[in-house]
Amino acid sequence: MDDEAALEALAEATAAMAATVHDLDLAAPVPACPGWDAAKLVDHLGRVHLWAEHCARVGTEPDPYPHRDRRQPIEDWYAAAAEALVTTLAALPPDQPAWSFSAEPGTQRTGFWRRRQFHETTVHRVDALQALGRVPTSGMVSSVPPLSAEQAADGVHEVLAILVPRTLVRRADEAPARVVPAELPVALRCDDVARAFTVRLREGRAEVADGAAADSVACVRGPATHLYLSLWGRADGSLLTVEGDQEAGRALLKASLVP
Repeated sequence: MDDEAALEALAEATAAMAATVHDLDLAAPVPACPGWDAAKLVDHLGRVHLWAEHCARVGTEPDPYPHRDRRQPIEDWYAAAAEALVTTLAALPPDQPAWSFSAEPGTQRTGFWRRRQFHETTVHRVDALQALGRVPTSGMVSSVPPLSAEQAADGVHEVLAILVPRTLVRRADEAPARVVPAELPVALRCDDVARAFTVRLREGRAEVADGAAADSVACVRGPATHLYLSLWGRADGSLLTVEGDQEAGRALLKASLVP
């Protein structure tokens, strides 16, 4: 996803989330986040927006971490936080240096936050929709408008290329192969948009390549949206097809690859 497409997608995703917030029962449980209700979900996402906005605009992390203005109705506060994020990212050149949590090449710039916040918003909107009963927590999830299959495939790549390295750092006290069970290469294929990626561990680091590598021991495949949400623990990964080494493919699906 290029920078302009990511900005457009972020604006659409935050607008969709703001509309969804109005429909929420704030006391409703969030299925994928045990112990969270919808109010905590919205509070979390709005504060993440404000955190990312500061990281992009100022170039450093905010201290202290942003808090919700409880004088405002939560739906108004969320909409304002989302608007601040989109407005700031639209005004800043995507290649302007900025702080990010990622040490991967090309991520210390404001454009990083366009894509990252799009996927953050999308996943948490799915949480909100599941709290409303509008997206199932079981069965195949083939689409969640306005998320396109191409955007979902980009999300699969982002998990592998950005969040898996972060998870390896955060869990550095564990053996890398325990965190990311891909000592032998495993491919992930989005059948509906013909995109695939291969992940493998090499010397404790995750390497990600476009396409299904010829030496992949397994290929996990299915609709892009379901594969994307499965990696985030928002859909049932057991419904995806695994070709080749079943143990290797299923182990990767069961791993906690995201924060």
